[in-house]
Amino acid sequence: MAPQTHNELQQLFAHHGIADSYIDYGGARVEIPIADRLAILALKGIHVAATGSEEGAEGEEGGGGEEGSAAPEADPGKVQAANLQNYSEEWANLLPPVCIVTVSRSEGEHASRVELPLKCRQAHANEPFSWRLTTEQGDRYQGSFSPDSLPVVRQVCIDGQQFCEYLLTLQDVPLNSLPYGYHQFELTRLNFSADAESEGSVPVSALSLIAAPPQCHEPDWSAAGDRLWGYSVQLYSVRSAHSWGIGDLGDVCDLLKAAAVQGADYLILNPLHAMHAARPASCSPYSPSDRRRLNPVYLNIENEPDFLASQQAWPVGSLSEITTKARQLAQTESVDYAAVTELKYHVFAMMYQRFKNICGTTNDSRWQAFQSYLHAAGKSLQQYASWQVTEPVESAGACAGDPLFYCYLQWLTDLQLDRCQQLAVTLGMRVGLIRDLAVGSDVSGAEVVMNPSSFCIRASVGAPPDPLAPQGQNWGLPPLDPQQMTRQAYTHFIELLRTNMTHCGALRVDHVMALMRLWWCPADDQQGRGAYVNYPVGDLFALLCLESHRNRCLVIGEDLGVVPPEIRQYLNRCRVFSNILFYFEKSDGYQFRRPEHYPQRALLMVANHDVPTLAGWWNGSDLHLRRRLGLIADESALQEQLAGRAGEREQVCHWLEAQWLLPANRFGDGVHQKFDRELCVAIIRCSARSRSQLLSVQLDDLALLELPVNIPGTSSEYPNWRRKLPESIWQQLGAGNAEPVAAGILAERYHAR
Repeated sequence: MAPQTHNELQQLFAHHGIADSYIDYGGARVEIPIADRLAILALKGIHVAATGSEEGAEGEEGGGGEEGSAAPEADPGKVQAANLQNYSEEWANLLPPVCIVTVSRSEGEHASRVELPLKCRQAHANEPFSWRLTTEQGDRYQGSFSPDSLPVVRQVCIDGQQFCEYLLTLQDVPLNSLPYGYHQFELTRLNFSADAESEGSVPVSALSLIAAPPQCHEPDWSAAGDRLWGYSVQLYSVRSAHSWGIGDLGDVCDLLKAAAVQGADYLILNPLHAMHAARPASCSPYSPSDRRRLNPVYLNIENEPDFLASQQAWPVGSLSEITTKARQLAQTESVDYAAVTELKYHVFAMMYQRFKNICGTTNDSRWQAFQSYLHAAGKSLQQYASWQVTEPVESAGACAGDPLFYCYLQWLTDLQLDRCQQLAVTLGMRVGLIRDLAVGSDVSGAEVVMNPSSFCIRASVGAPPDPLAPQGQNWGLPPLDPQQMTRQAYTHFIELLRTNMTHCGALRVDHVMALMRLWWCPADDQQGRGAYVNYPVGDLFALLCLESHRNRCLVIGEDLGVVPPEIRQYLNRCRVFSNILFYFEKSDGYQFRRPEHYPQRALLMVANHDVPTLAGWWNGSDLHLRRRLGLIADESALQEQLAGRAGEREQVCHWLEAQWLLPANRFGDGVHQKFDRELCVAIIRCSARSRSQLLSVQLDDLALLELPVNIPGTSSEYPNWRRKLPESIWQQLGAGNAEPVAAGILAERYHAR
């Protein structure tokens, strides 16, 4: 490849954020082959490979040099044309679509002014312009200038014409006094005509000026260094006396009451995103239909006024049949999503008909509340409802074709979730609910289908090769296009944050590294061969800070796995909590880290949905299960991993013994004994002794369950996201088995701060 073409190709890759290398799990630098980077460009509709060069790419080995004979060739003319188009688009407008500034309120800081980039042809640099800034609060600033009076930042020549980028300083707008929020900046070209009696003006450009705080919202308890704790639960797995075959928001209220009595300050939930109701088998909460909407299946039906009031209109005996069916579903060992959805949507339709018939007038207070909700939810709710009509749930009958029906269900679910958080506050919990934001949505779901320009639908999010997945991973979720995000002034990302920060005290952002980069691969490539694509990390963290501030919502970034050091810096700078797991906290890759050496600003999970339960891990049943599923190659590999696990158990005993917490029955050969409640309490109490300000305990571990709720890397091989908790969980959360756990945590978390 000629040097000039090579350089121009690198410019093209850089423009689209396609990285040339990354640091892998072992700390080694891995070069991303040109073939894979060209493939990412092609996924975006940019085809610059020379005809026939794809065949040469087949023989290129990962990590090969770019100048090797096996490297595919790029067509110089296509590369040059693609770069020229990018330049033309970049310099076509006077202003970018969006500009985000960080506004610090620190005392004694130098009062700087708002500065904006301005691009125009050098030949027009002497033309007069006026500007107007309208803040979100309605305040206005204005001024005038000509570009040639401004400092020049850079110059380019496109098709023989000189363009300059200038720095426009808004002299009357001090940066440190600009309100946090979303403001509108407009630029107008002043038109002086000799024939006109007065001066005229023509609007020419505008941008969204977003002012963000430097840090996320920090509650008083966090600033004071308090150490809190709570439970985590996969809501669908909860059983209860009123269950309709799946855990619901009524169960959340009961869990909050039980947890608050024990001194817990929060309850961590799985993502509550809207799913494919017409395809209930697609039940992974991390592969939803729309992350901006809620899953109505979590509605607690029996407490809804429309359910209670509509019973009189039902055919004789139907209520008894429904109740019987609900109780039968409650007794199943795993969640029967198809049956639960069918039953609930049948009842939802009856409730909706009653609501329309009785409340559907402008004078009814509930109808007015519903209309207010529709107005506040805006376009995204309309999109979701319109899409849902194309995937009707048959048991809803005629209501399945009514978009307002799905809006009604969203409204009820939103109200119930709000009541849960309000209950937590009333109970004195300092956080309440902690929600979870998935990294992506299903390609055929409402979020992607109704916003095709925001996503690269031919690509999928995944991960590069690692020891657990040597061929790489493909998660089947289309990524947001970073160029489109900026063109649209980040509106989609903002709404994702805003809708998921409601009705909770904290938000866990799954795979927070996505704010900086995502591994892209072809959607049809199951091996996940691809490249990292960079995102506007500074802007995205600024928006995270702003929405956290506006919603008074703590932010937790799930940063497990290979984490670039820049992400750690952003997490620290923006006061975002890290997310760590007991299993992985080892000081040297072998010995478990002493509790006092844990990071302070972190959510420590003893275990979570992606790793074995404590009992499964200790007993090695997770490894035997992986062998049966074919995830461990052979018996020899199984025995090797079992031996490694025995070494880890021994280290856990040393870890507990050093803290004087090793149960008496574990001395001697206790490392070979089965997991029991005493060991469970000891591990949790030792974790509670850590410096980390947040600690969570899974209900699965409290119940000593061995079977996992999810095994990463499987789909049909294992019934993921279906396993229920035992019915005894409510007794365990009462004065029984949970008492020593809670007592041990309280002794460590609230002792002598």
